[in-house]
Amino acid sequence: MKWMTKTLAIACCGAFTALPASAAYINIDDSNANTITITAGDFEQGFSVNGSLLTSGLGNSGSLTLADGGFTISGSWIDLGAANGARVDLLFALLGNLGFTTSGIEFGATSDGQVGTLSGSFGGYVDPSMYFSTSLPTLVQNGQIGYAGMPFLSVSFVSEAVPEPGSLALAGIALAGVGALRRRKMAA
Repeated sequence: MKWMTKTLAIACCGAFTALPASAAYINIDDSNANTITITAGDFEQGFSVNGSLLTSGLGNSGSLTLADGGFTISGSWIDLGAANGARVDLLFALLGNLGFTTSGIEFGATSDGQVGTLSGSFGGYVDPSMYFSTSLPTLVQNGQIGYAGMPFLSVSFVSEAVPEPGSLALAGIALAGVGALRRRKMAA
């Protein structure tokens, strides 16, 4: 009977200390043309945007809506040493130039063997001249959702639907043609 009590006590202690209860997450919504919203949760040691704490602790989350632009992020979560050296590069680009990032999230992680720490940035679509060239794979900046992650951390990003420059040019030509026809009818 004594050995059963010891075994049960050891099993109970191990069950409460070995596994994290949840995985951390970052969700970014850039579907609005003027704002970008970031939501993060389950960062046991905190998650910050531009150096300001957004959320901290297991079971806690926070959300922040900002004007479109670029922002820094950092955070720490239980990763059991599995995220050391991992990267997330969830990038979007216009169809006409897939090598030129227009929005997305990027960060790298280190781990002390128990806690992972990320550092990086995210940004919403403002103007293609504000972003950078990349040789990394990109998704089309057309309103789609991209997914990424690393051990014990998931990431999603909803891109803004941006008309392609070629589509805009065709629409401009069509409007100019309609305007010319209208002027011609008025002159007649």
